[in-house]
Amino acid sequence: SVMANESFSVSEKCLICSTPNASIHFGIDACRACASFFKRVQLSGRRFPCRRGDHNCPVQRGSGSMCRGCRYDRCATVGMEYDGPMKMTKLSTSQNAMEVSLPCTSRHEDSLLNRIAREHALCLERRRICELELVKRHDLVRLPHPTEEIYLVEFDCGVASFNVAFIEFSHVFLACFPSIKALPYSDQRELFRQCMQPFSMIESFFRSKRIFGGFNKYAMCSVLMCNDIDRPEAWAGHQTYGPIGKELLEMIRAYIDDLISLIGPSFEKADITEREAQALLPLLLCESDLQGDDRYQSILDEIRNEILNDLRRFYTEEMGLSEYSTRLGNLFTLCHICRESNAKFQEFFRMQVTVFDLYVTETLLKDMIL
Repeated sequence: SVMANESFSVSEKCLICSTPNASIHFGIDACRACASFFKRVQLSGRRFPCRRGDHNCPVQRGSGSMCRGCRYDRCATVGMEYDGPMKMTKLSTSQNAMEVSLPCTSRHEDSLLNRIAREHALCLERRRICELELVKRHDLVRLPHPTEEIYLVEFDCGVASFNVAFIEFSHVFLACFPSIKALPYSDQRELFRQCMQPFSMIESFFRSKRIFGGFNKYAMCSVLMCNDIDRPEAWAGHQTYGPIGKELLEMIRAYIDDLISLIGPSFEKADITEREAQALLPLLLCESDLQGDDRYQSILDEIRNEILNDLRRFYTEEMGLSEYSTRLGNLFTLCHICRESNAKFQEFFRMQVTVFDLYVTETLLKDMIL
């Protein structure tokens, strides 16, 4: 199914991603990465929605711009066909359960799930120390709570806490996935960028549910800080935006309502443990839209196999479950929903930057989100 064509030159391009290409895969002018992607999707039987929602993602090699849904659609549109054996993964949906066969594993102190738990705990402690300094500097109001130390955030402090989270999360990312360091820096950065914001949503919803019991009044936005959902004027920094401030607040309220309605029900239904929340980090990583070569795909495949191994052990040995397909299916659902929610957040954030001129000087913030 792979034929080399010596008459091609390096000026020829892959019909899917436009990268320079000099070979034919599955009957068309396509690079090996796109051919491998198409084959994996065919074998798995999975289909992906458009991340942007308009089925018109730009074709741009290596930037993460073209989502998996549009990439697969483009493969099919240009005529790519895989005629090899179809050993599809068995998936069944019975009462919202997803049957996935996980390989057996034995307990291992340095398992991926244990590494994430350890590094995440260290990360939260470092962030807590930094955030306490921010709380003092910005004189934040402490929220009355019977057991937790929590403060109501305001705009400048919220932006500063993001910068702290960015630095600390980058340490966790590389410590948990050392094999990523073998990739070019641009790929490492793009993988990190695609994981950070969706995982931040997971952290926010998980903490909010644990501390407040749900998402009705307050939402955790960092380790020690929370937003008052009903009063975005207290933390959105709209006071400096004159007549458009009211429009900004209305847009923020609409976005919050959409986000809660999208993630909230699945989060309530899944009722995930802290370990399951942490396991969503490698699952988000392995669902990346970044296009890469065989080495890149091999690294992600190894990470995926390792976390599935660890989850099987966690469910059977630590939770004592003999049947865990529903819980695993809920994790995959949350992973998908948070990725889609992140696409909505990017559009929401882009609107703030372009229409309302927010975050003008926050280069890092814009670089990581847009």
